[in-house]
Amino acid sequence: MKRWVFVGGAAVAVVLFGVFFAREAPKSLDGRALPDFPNYYFGGERLFDGRPVYGSLEAEIEERFGVKGYNAYPADPPPTVVLVAPLSLLPYDTAWLLLAGLSVVVLLTVTYLTGRELGFSPEVGVALAGAALLTTSFRFLVTRNHIESLVLLLGFLGWRALRRRGFGAAGVWWGLSTALKLFPGMWLVGLVRRRTRVGVGTGAATLLVLGIASFAVLGWSNVADFATEVIGSSSRWYGAFGNYSLLSFGTALSSETLGWILAGIGAVILVPLYLKWAVRPDQVWVAGTAVALLLSPLSWLNYLVLAIPALVIVGARLDLRMSADRWWLLGLVASLGFWGPVVFAAKLPSILVSFAPTYGLVALFVAAIKRLGDDGGDPEPATL
Repeated sequence: MKRWVFVGGAAVAVVLFGVFFAREAPKSLDGRALPDFPNYYFGGERLFDGRPVYGSLEAEIEERFGVKGYNAYPADPPPTVVLVAPLSLLPYDTAWLLLAGLSVVVLLTVTYLTGRELGFSPEVGVALAGAALLTTSFRFLVTRNHIESLVLLLGFLGWRALRRRGFGAAGVWWGLSTALKLFPGMWLVGLVRRRTRVGVGTGAATLLVLGIASFAVLGWSNVADFATEVIGSSSRWYGAFGNYSLLSFGTALSSETLGWILAGIGAVILVPLYLKWAVRPDQVWVAGTAVALLLSPLSWLNYLVLAIPALVIVGARLDLRMSADRWWLLGLVASLGFWGPVVFAAKLPSILVSFAPTYGLVALFVAAIKRLGDDGGDPEPATL
């Protein structure tokens, strides 16, 4: 009976997500609610046309959708631009649906396999995957059609390799993810201890190869534009609701100065603790995810899909017979899985409530350090 409860719950989740997707996808495809996908698509067109990749897309958006004042622009690192550029060879709608479909498949697969890796039954794995579809972070990701699902997949592959003591392979997977979004480099930092140090080497080598390849494809001008203009203009998003970094939190509370102070304090406290106490593979991935998202200047709502398998890992280790652990898990799931910006009439309450995911990331780090290292050495992977 319990088996069918899990499978039935997953089926309900899939139906609910399908209704959501059927309602929201057309808005993104016809320009009523333009997501960030145009940054990938038109950036790729520019690359194949030999034009500068980075810069305003207002002209392209107005020509295709008739929408004026589009204020986003290609902002991803050069390897990401090169990776997604082939999407622009397809019709726009086809490319959009292809990337969105890939994100759904990746999320379902990673969540299910994470559960199985931890020893959950197939039915529980299916239920976890279904629940992941309904998270606020994933629904936001799939409608805006970002590529963090690829980072999620690479992160999972690195974690799985690390659990099997494939330290070099873990470094390669995490090096790839770092090339795509930069902040996953914190996972590589977690490999600096002696027995896993080879992973730092393979990760750095992967980054170097991808960097050289991207430079060869994009050219010096585009790479320089990313380093000087794109990174430099990111400050416009500090303090924005939906950006949950410590820098953004402090900026929203008071000023960018306070944001940098909080980020600096966070780095001084969290990184040494991470290096000292994140010994086991589960700790390296979960704590590294929390630290990366807290310290990255930009830590958007869609980035929180990286916390979904982390919640599964922590949930597997908490003792849910204890009231404190049940509340701990509930708080983590609520803040990192199902939270969104909440706006009140007054500014301060809006900030304090809307940045709940920031508190959740801190709690996730604490859970990773305190609860994922209780039994000493590396666990044996579950039999699939």
